[in-house]
Amino acid sequence: MSWISRFVYANWNYLMGALVLLMVFICGVQIGESRIQREWNSEKLRVALVVAKQEQRAADVQQSQTQINREISNEYAKNAKALGSRLPSLRTVGVCSSTPISAGSVPTVSEAPAGAASPPADALSLTVGDAGAVSCAQLSKDAAQTTLMLLEVQRWYQEQSALQP
Repeated sequence: MSWISRFVYANWNYLMGALVLLMVFICGVQIGESRIQREWNSEKLRVALVVAKQEQRAADVQQSQTQINREISNEYAKNAKALGSRLPSLRTVGVCSSTPISAGSVPTVSEAPAGAASPPADALSLTVGDAGAVSCAQLSKDAAQTTLMLLEVQRWYQEQSALQP
């Protein structure tokens, strides 16, 4: 018998114990590694799910905003067209009325009180060319258009605000 065989027979219990310990250690490492890998995979899945939900929410909000913008734009165009067709009838009733105003129906304006400052000489003076270019009809058209724009912007803001959480 060689010295290796005698050594193995003499220390058989120790060698088997060391072998068992080595196998237990390797199994423990494998079990721990698989547990950590499972937890890591589930964490990656949770993160991917959260990211997917956020992307879906962003896409939904973007689609809703686009739809709101389209609806507001279409309604504005429709209202502007309807407003344009009604302007001639508004001129005879409103500011552009050609009927003279009697002096008795307009209250008189008293003089400025002594404590008030007089207006500056260069306060928004109009040149002669500007005064003739802006007509009463144009002013009423611009006012109606501006009012329509303001109403549509307010409605757009309300609908956009409703999308935000």
